[in-house]
Amino acid sequence: MARWAAFVQRHQDPAANWLTVDAGNFVDRAGAKGGCSSKCQFMVNSYEDLHYDILNIARQEVSMGYETLVALRDTTKDTKYVSANLIETKTGKPLFDPYVIRDFGNMRVGVMGLLRDADFPVTSSLVDSTVMRVTNTRDAAKQYLPELFRKTDAVVLLCELPTDDIDSLVADFPDLDMVISTGALRTGETATVLGKKTHVLGTGSSGYNGHYATLEFQPSWGDSVGFADFKDALLEAYDVPGEWADRLASFENKPPTPGNVQPANSGIKVAPNQDPTKVPTNQAPATNDDHSGHSHG
Repeated sequence: MARWAAFVQRHQDPAANWLTVDAGNFVDRAGAKGGCSSKCQFMVNSYEDLHYDILNIARQEVSMGYETLVALRDTTKDTKYVSANLIETKTGKPLFDPYVIRDFGNMRVGVMGLLRDADFPVTSSLVDSTVMRVTNTRDAAKQYLPELFRKTDAVVLLCELPTDDIDSLVADFPDLDMVISTGALRTGETATVLGKKTHVLGTGSSGYNGHYATLEFQPSWGDSVGFADFKDALLEAYDVPGEWADRLASFENKPPTPGNVQPANSGIKVAPNQDPTKVPTNQAPATNDDHSGHSHG
């Protein structure tokens, strides 16, 4: 987390609009007891202080249980959580916003979150069906993606889906601009284009890479969005003394060392009206990143 904070500070362009997201699995695995551990609380607080905009709910967050998820939703002030197919049993409505739209003036970006229903079989105890349930992934995509395409200039999907599922989803929804999936994809952490324009990025699981992406839009381009990405290894060059290094050392009760670094994250740099061919190489558009099993965008 300390290295990721240094990465953001080093590469963030104050002249651009930033949309910082996470694809999910940003907390540790809660196990049978559920709840938010001290590490979970550290991560949630850190994301708030790093001004994360939108976080997707993935398997590790679901494992915290209904009450913890409700508390997370209701007590976090500035960060939005998304999940289109995690449904509250009592109301029949999504427990979190299915999607969030950020308006940057002449560019509107929609961000939607999806869980993989196959990861939550009815016969398992992963979800307490008396309070919440995970509905069909494809049905949720069909319900909400057409709305986002109508309302926005670019759509980003945050998810925890394997490569085959993403291939199928993009075939059905070729207007998706970007898919960020926590965990491993066949393409690793290299941004890949599927279909006519969908950029797909896997966050990996090592937590040692920082990613950001530039999305650029001009009305004259029609439905096209300029894209470029940047990735850098979060090695010793990002060991910057200061607030975040001190926070991590305090949390771990020991001096920060390369072996104790938390996984990285990602940001999307939204730069309306910027010619994608004129982006400086040291600010190349980027994508997202992951922590020991969690992901960001």
